[in-house]
Amino acid sequence: MKKTEKLLALLLVLLLACAGCSPSDPGAENSDKGTPSASTAPSQEPSPTPSEPEESLDPELVDRVKYNIYVDMNNKIVDVLDTLYSYYEVVEYADEFALLSDSEYTYKYDISPYNTDLLEDAEYVAGLEPAFEPLDELTLEIIEPLRILMDTFSDIYSDYSYADDQYARPKEYHKAIQANAAIFEDLAYEYMDALEAVSIQRVEVEEKQMQEDGRLLIYGFSHAITVVKKVTSECYSQDISDYNIEELNLEPIRPLYQELLDTIEAYKAAAGDNNQLMEESMSADNANYYASQMERMASAIEWMIRQVESGNPIDDPGREYLGGLIHVEEVLSDCIDLYNDAMAS
Repeated sequence: MKKTEKLLALLLVLLLACAGCSPSDPGAENSDKGTPSASTAPSQEPSPTPSEPEESLDPELVDRVKYNIYVDMNNKIVDVLDTLYSYYEVVEYADEFALLSDSEYTYKYDISPYNTDLLEDAEYVAGLEPAFEPLDELTLEIIEPLRILMDTFSDIYSDYSYADDQYARPKEYHKAIQANAAIFEDLAYEYMDALEAVSIQRVEVEEKQMQEDGRLLIYGFSHAITVVKKVTSECYSQDISDYNIEELNLEPIRPLYQELLDTIEAYKAAAGDNNQLMEESMSADNANYYASQMERMASAIEWMIRQVESGNPIDDPGREYLGGLIHVEEVLSDCIDLYNDAMAS
């Protein structure tokens, strides 16, 4: 298959899987939970003829397909990370297979099967221009350990006699997992960070266009989400979680929090203008509801700041708690879903 034909085939798959919004739609990159997700709309360009040379790939089309596949890769990486951590809730992190004596779960806990077709698509687009650095290189590096883990978890999921012969097969599964767990985890976080940086750049371009087009309401909601993503990214960069939230350096957080408040106030001013509502085909009730959800994000960050200022650790880290990063992430996720359902289609 020629490169152009394969690329169009990939685009068609993305269209069928994610019909409804386009990365050229306002804020389509503002998706996923701290990590972006996007989908595509049909290209209006005529399909190339079989005789067209491979070098004629449309850079815009390649850019669109690559970004969507890398977003899918990111989401798959997050999923496999979760499964990996579930595995080690039951099995010791050691070279030799051994079940944890104090685990509350049984073997195969939260293990899911995986389809690895996405990895072939990612490997293909990684070699196409325009380049996504460092994502192209990271994609090629992570594919092999990711594939091994996905295949192994699929084997574990389908194994119904794992306890036979003193866990003989689980011992073999464990060798494959243990050999790839650490390198995969390191690359996974590099990948997520790299994609987040690309996503922020793309959203900034989209948001600038929104402002130039006078779409102040959709811009306000999109930018509020972007600012909160920057807050959570700053927390991650400081290696902060709810287990050590009191150690968060608030110096870079405070200006972002103020930017969020300013963004919400500007949004509310635009929402009070009937002409603006008509321009963006939005009812006053809907505009006010979106404002209330944006204010939820501001409240979540305010609670987190207060928690840090108190100097006290969270009593029950690992669960959603007012003042915790998990709470900020949950509220952010709700707003992302709402934005994508209401505005990015």
